Amino acid sequence: GLFGCWPGKREEGFEGKGRITPQLALRSMGPFPAGVILHSYLGSAEMVPEFSKLGAYFSFSGFLMSLKASKAKKMLKMVSSNRILLETDAPDALPKSNIDSLFFVEGDNSLSEELHGQRTASSLTSGSSPANSSQVLTDASMLPKETLNHPANIHNVLDYVASMLETTKEELAELSYQNAVRLFSYEGSKLLQK
Repeated sequence: GLFGCWPGKREEGFEGKGRITPQLALRSMGPFPAGVILHSYLGSAEMVPEFSKLGAYFSFSGFLMSLKASKAKKMLKMVSSNRILLETDAPDALPKSNIDSLFFVEGDNSLSEELHGQRTASSLTSGSSPANSSQVLTDASMLPKETLNHPANIHNVLDYVASMLETTKEELAELSYQNAVRLFSYEGSKLLQK
């Protein structure tokens, strides 16, 4: 986590301040001219401007879909378009989507027999289509908590964030890609060469 990478900082920088908040931690370590990622961000909309001033990028995963839609939308609208990143956080953060839109990890023991072959990497490459075999399970929130997330579920995160920001999936995908290139590139990087 945020505090595990800098042991002893509480004693040195936060004496008498009580609880260490993410804002205090980032303020004491930042600003971050090259950028810093707030992984699977679920913080409040009110914290976004301060984190942005410190150089933060906001990365969103399937966990975002577990927030109340109004809270997610308010927070997303506060993030500058040049600070948005998308991630799967696989094998964690299974999006809370319609089950027919999800890809599953082959060999995931938490899945029932009827769901096991529904959408795995091998079922897609073999040409089979997703099964609509489950009349009972229609939503990922009904799956066991330990169900693994597949990296291909990034499309669910893209769809959700695009709908919340009232933009197209294509525009958001390009925006997130450009932000990732800017954040993860370095002078001389092949990504920066055209």
